[in-house]
Amino acid sequence: MTVTYADSRELIAMKLAASCEQDLHDLGMLARQAGITDPQGLVNIAFEAYGEDSVVLNESRDDYLIMATQALARAKKRAQARQ
Repeated sequence: MTVTYADSRELIAMKLAASCEQDLHDLGMLARQAGITDPQGLVNIAFEAYGEDSVVLNESRDDYLIMATQALARAKKRAQARQ
């Protein structure tokens, strides 16, 4: 039996592409675990994974940058609340 799983970069790309509320929550956690603090880095990962003309990424880079920024801000706020 072979088990295939997504690595952290693939998960980041999938979560940003989906961009549902839970996905953005997960994206923030994945970014923190990967040590990514720049939202542009998350966007770059997604576009590197899927390509510039992907049907999966159906929003603009700017729209995904807004979502990534929100995901990182929420993750930071949750981390501060736990302290």
